Amino acid sequence: MAITTLPDDIIVHILLRLPVKSLIRFSCVSKRWHSLVISDLEFAQSHFKLASKQKTLNRRLLLSTDSQLESLDLEAPSFGDNSSVRKLVSPFKLEDGAKILGSCNGLVCAIGVHEKLYIWNPSTGLSKTLSNTGSFGLWPRIKMSILHDCYGFGYVSAIDDYKLVVVTDLIFKGEVAIFSLRANVWKRMKGPDDQSIAMQNDNGTLLNETLHWLPNHQLYMFAFDLAKEEFRKVPLPVTCELDDMPFQCLGLLEGCLCALQHKPCDCDSIDFWVMTEYGVLESWTKLFKFKIFGPPERPRSLSTVFVSGSGSVVVRKYWSRDMELIRIEKKEDKLDDKNEKVVVWGDRYTLKWCCEINVGYDETLLWVGG
Repeated sequence: MAITTLPDDIIVHILLRLPVKSLIRFSCVSKRWHSLVISDLEFAQSHFKLASKQKTLNRRLLLSTDSQLESLDLEAPSFGDNSSVRKLVSPFKLEDGAKILGSCNGLVCAIGVHEKLYIWNPSTGLSKTLSNTGSFGLWPRIKMSILHDCYGFGYVSAIDDYKLVVVTDLIFKGEVAIFSLRANVWKRMKGPDDQSIAMQNDNGTLLNETLHWLPNHQLYMFAFDLAKEEFRKVPLPVTCELDDMPFQCLGLLEGCLCALQHKPCDCDSIDFWVMTEYGVLESWTKLFKFKIFGPPERPRSLSTVFVSGSGSVVVRKYWSRDMELIRIEKKEDKLDDKNEKVVVWGDRYTLKWCCEINVGYDETLLWVGG
């Protein structure tokens, strides 16, 4: 019986539509497939563009203990089971003082010891290590700033460059340090005009090639345009209830910025606000309230750790002894006594003791060479 071999372009066309997890598994089929999946940048970029367009990127959450990095599948039907967790081998060691700074396009940025930066793709295992990054004596202060202040990592498509931004109030007194991956160099610039740029969230939320932080004063968000390398102010929702508290977290929900509000008078609920039109104050809409119903024991604290672009929300809940992640799917809702939509919990994942939540990332095949 004759064996029919598909043309190469048909094979590529089929492979481009498979998830990253399957492609990594199929990379052992042949040398050609391994080369295509692991080291063909054009294929990786085409796969990423198609998955982004079709909104099929799979989202995972990096978790760590003192000695182990793990990845939790946030979209899997098995969320909460051990089958949704994958052990990872990284090029840096968190127990030696390395710190994860952010992710973009499936690439994770981390700072390590001995003046090193790491760009790592957890899905493929590929990484790039940068040493002596042209800091001209800035590195020790930049590293110290990262331990105390805020930062962000993003991509500028017009110049095909990834940038790491460190917004620092403690060390540089209102200045910003920017690292260009393409130029392999740090530079400094003046920060926002405000006397204090202390932020509520240390890791910037990336949207439209712009990083966003919540300052402690809560008058507006700080936004840093990575292409123009300049700050602007983005309005926050205007709320009028007497018990309203500052917004405590930023995220992305279905391609829009969202701000989350946790009220101390109601310790088992979080309000979700979404900016449906970027930069427009009037477009802020209170989408829903997440409220815990079920066990009689009230949580010691409740906070949002991740909001997926596809609409899934993961919150972290502390009971008296344990810590859990809860995935909200917005499938079941009811109205509270104020006639507001309340979303109740879905799947739950119990975290290991001393487990730290680092950053969410998309599964991609992208990498940076050189």
